[in-house]
Amino acid sequence: MALLRTRARFAFTPCTCSSTSPLLRRQLSTSPRSFAPFLFTSLPSRAVIPIQGKDATKLLQGLVSNDVARLEKGETRALYAAMLKADGRMLHDIFLFPSSAASPPAPSSADNPTPPTPSYLLDHPSSSTDSIRKYLKRHILRSKVKLPKPVEGEEGKVMVAWRNREEEITEQQVDEAREWLEAKVGAGRDGRVEGMGWRWCATPGEPSAEEPSSYLFEQTTPHHYHLHRLSHAVPEGPEDFPPLPLEANLDFMGGVDYKKGCYVGQELTARTHHKGVVRKRGVGVRLFREGEDIPTTLLPEGALVPYPSLFPLPPPGSSLTLLHSTSSRPRPSGKLGSSLPLLSHSGLSTITLGFASVRLEHLEAQGEGPEADELKGVFVVKPPKNEDGEVGHGEGESEEMGGRWLARAFRSEWLEGKLEEEERGSLGS
Repeated sequence: MALLRTRARFAFTPCTCSSTSPLLRRQLSTSPRSFAPFLFTSLPSRAVIPIQGKDATKLLQGLVSNDVARLEKGETRALYAAMLKADGRMLHDIFLFPSSAASPPAPSSADNPTPPTPSYLLDHPSSSTDSIRKYLKRHILRSKVKLPKPVEGEEGKVMVAWRNREEEITEQQVDEAREWLEAKVGAGRDGRVEGMGWRWCATPGEPSAEEPSSYLFEQTTPHHYHLHRLSHAVPEGPEDFPPLPLEANLDFMGGVDYKKGCYVGQELTARTHHKGVVRKRGVGVRLFREGEDIPTTLLPEGALVPYPSLFPLPPPGSSLTLLHSTSSRPRPSGKLGSSLPLLSHSGLSTITLGFASVRLEHLEAQGEGPEADELKGVFVVKPPKNEDGEVGHGEGESEEMGGRWLARAFRSEWLEGKLEEEERGSLGS
């Protein structure tokens, strides 16, 4: 009987944006669609720190989880990595670029006996700029490394470009876009997940600062980029990363090199990898209210418009606990990261997309029967305790807004592939 009551809770119509004002719906329905094959934007949530000096490569090699030598060799123009605490817990997710990515440092030769001074650009969360500068200075000591502070108004910007999923694109257009991005502004492929696009640091006064003006590109908003990365279940920034970086798929996204030398925080990361014990992984989630239909896909078909101020959401760090559990007192399965409300282009329906790190076994059916199968991967979202030690059911809780916030998690195709590689023992070995 308890299972039947649980099932009945969800026999309601899908969520519609009935509370959206007619004016907003009219604006959305008449707003122009982007027909350009590729989109680009700058990211205010990210900032750039220049790192220069004879010992810059050596310094960074001892502080980040990936192999900085790949930049020197020209194997990549955008190196994804993490900075960790000494105990292996997460500090910051970063990208490293050569300071002039279009012409990486050349090795010494008979014609060029003196190699250029190593110089890098550190793409990092803008909220952490001061703490990262202090962290770097603490490790520089007597190393020949400088951290130039740009003149106000001339700071570098992090730029991203990606394929417009709503448009048909020819191979010729892909080749033209790649040539422009990589040759003109020195963009590097974002190798975290296939389809993420390109990334680069735009430095004032250099070719990298030139914005794409080709018919291939159209400028959009940072929120559209966050929709793009959340649809690929890609974490970014402190909101998305739990203390243990592998639980947000840092290794699966190419952010860890297990064959490089020592770096700060290596021991826990390497030990976890070789033991093969990572119980939680990062997944895409759909947030919805209790009483609405359970989502069956992460992202529905059709045009979607990011609308971050549409309604309050559970904050990052909210716990996720199984809705349907065989335990009388289920423990939290994971935590919610960032999330983003989206409207259909007509403005008549809404969904909320997010990222979370959850226990993999809790994505499977808990128990037997159709009830357990229907509710697999569905979690109750509870924000962190307040000053009085109380746990809420979700920001924006009211009779008008609906019941508790719930979340359904979805394992992406790329995550499934990486888990299979890990099981075969061919990942990172």
